[in-house]
Amino acid sequence: MNTEIFSVDYFKEALKTHMNKNIDAVKPIHSLNSYYRSIVSSSLYETRQKSIDLLVRLRNLDQAYNEVKAELRENNLLR
Repeated sequence: MNTEIFSVDYFKEALKTHMNKNIDAVKPIHSLNSYYRSIVSSSLYETRQKSIDLLVRLRNLDQAYNEVKAELRENNLLR
């Protein structure tokens, strides 16, 4: 597992942690969406907007989001 900061595995773990912290308050998909939007929004305002690092980070976040969402779908937790 690649736990390097901003890797796909890093974001998958962060998404799952965020989802589990909010499991009693909101549906898992809402928690995932909230985290995703928060990271994208904050990334857009970084000073290194156009750097390759940001593009890689956003690509990894997107892949992690889609993988976690697929896991929820497989476990019938996506409502």
